[in-house]
Amino acid sequence: MKIKGLKKEIAPIVIGTSSALFTDETTPWIHTDLTRQEQFAVVDKLWEMGLHTFDCAAGYGERVLGEYLNDRGRTEEAVILTKGCHPNFYRKRVTPFDLLSDFHDSLAKLHREYIDIYMLHRDDPDVPVSEIIPVLDKLQKEGKIGIYGASNWTMERYRKANEFAAENGMDGFRAVSPHYSLAHQVDDCWGGGVSLTGPEHKKDREWLTEQQIPVFAYSALSGGFISGMFRSDDREAAASFLSPPSKKGYWADENFERLSRAEKMAEKYGVSVAQIAIAWLMNQDLQVIPLQGGESPEMYAQTLEAANLVLKPEEVRWMNLEQASAFDEALSRTE
Repeated sequence: MKIKGLKKEIAPIVIGTSSALFTDETTPWIHTDLTRQEQFAVVDKLWEMGLHTFDCAAGYGERVLGEYLNDRGRTEEAVILTKGCHPNFYRKRVTPFDLLSDFHDSLAKLHREYIDIYMLHRDDPDVPVSEIIPVLDKLQKEGKIGIYGASNWTMERYRKANEFAAENGMDGFRAVSPHYSLAHQVDDCWGGGVSLTGPEHKKDREWLTEQQIPVFAYSALSGGFISGMFRSDDREAAASFLSPPSKKGYWADENFERLSRAEKMAEKYGVSVAQIAIAWLMNQDLQVIPLQGGESPEMYAQTLEAANLVLKPEEVRWMNLEQASAFDEALSRTE
């Protein structure tokens, strides 16, 4: 898959490194019983599938990923998206100092001299874009960044940043990484997150489509809500399975209806609910690249299959509650 501004092609799905495959003593909140050799062996299998694009951040994934790529001699082949300027317990960190500090730490951990895609992990609306964009632009002009973008920035701030960049002869943001999935995120799961779901973000999605800006979508399975781990008619199982942040973000009647429709679509195509959720993303007008975590090669293989599933436009709308309910009857007809 080609992304404007990148010399290398990216994989259709991106390996998220906030998982057991990339955890070590610096990320103790992610549990794993895997040895380093076992972690590397699984990543080898993913690489053999053609998955060579990774999403990480200053706070997770970089160290083990860097060790893997260096050990396998694949440092230059991989496409790496990493992020900086995440707040800590003490303060917000969207500053030139923190940006440069995180960036150079990332280079060291990844055994790299450049980052393919660099993003700001969170935003601080009190910081003018005029203080941040020139720092990113300088890193890009020095050949240390391929393209840069923003994760969890509102589209209003994103556009302001690009307006400033255009007025000052700079490249500007070329990618965005918000939450985006079939389920409508009705509340911010973690704090500081930004979603593209729901009718309230329709104009934002249209603008991103018009501008041909790629969307690196995190929580592509809606925090497990559209994963098939429970049925739409079993709310007791849903309550038991979902984490508190996922309940906060997705527990709504409208999302149980989306899950019900995903179940029907999965039955029609003979695939899993999780595969339908990924296929829904890949059949948008937007250029969507899902971020996926986990340590199961089989799961990644299923996601790759889902990425190639072609859905009809009316099916995509129906699953998102935009299509008339009469389509439910048409869905079961034999073509």
